[in-house]
Amino acid sequence: MTSTEDSSPDITWQEAVARLAKERTLAESCAGLLKKVGDAAAVARGALAYADAKAEYDGIIAGLTVALAQKADPTSLPELQAMLAQGFAKRQAFCESVKALAPGPVAGQKGVVEDIVKGAIGPVIDAVKAIWLRTRDDSALTRKLIETQLEATAWQDFAAVVPGP
Repeated sequence: MTSTEDSSPDITWQEAVARLAKERTLAESCAGLLKKVGDAAAVARGALAYADAKAEYDGIIAGLTVALAQKADPTSLPELQAMLAQGFAKRQAFCESVKALAPGPVAGQKGVVEDIVKGAIGPVIDAVKAIWLRTRDDSALTRKLIETQLEATAWQDFAAVVPGP
């Protein structure tokens, strides 16, 4: 994977925002499940792990949002990719810790937690690259639309997550 501006990802900004939204959903699903099945100590540890991963994504979203609003380059792409890789790893570790607490799936059913934990960092990095490359788009309306959709991918605070089903 190269990090130059000349290598454009094969995804649109709409797909990029969708991938970041998926990360939010995965994290919040794990948090909801943790609140349902975890004891007080596990929930406290999980809240810290969730907040740590959320902070990485908050930084990415804030940097991209400012760049879109100012029609400027955000932080360097390699730095954004590193932040995203860290955030992804932290989200995945958080979900893995929740998976360890969750009861096994009912016979014949695929585990919901398995689906939550699975993921690949490559598509998420491509998502950030797609948005990063759009920061200098000529259309102010398009940049504002991306910014609005990007802000909607921000994770809820752990306290606001409702315990899962």
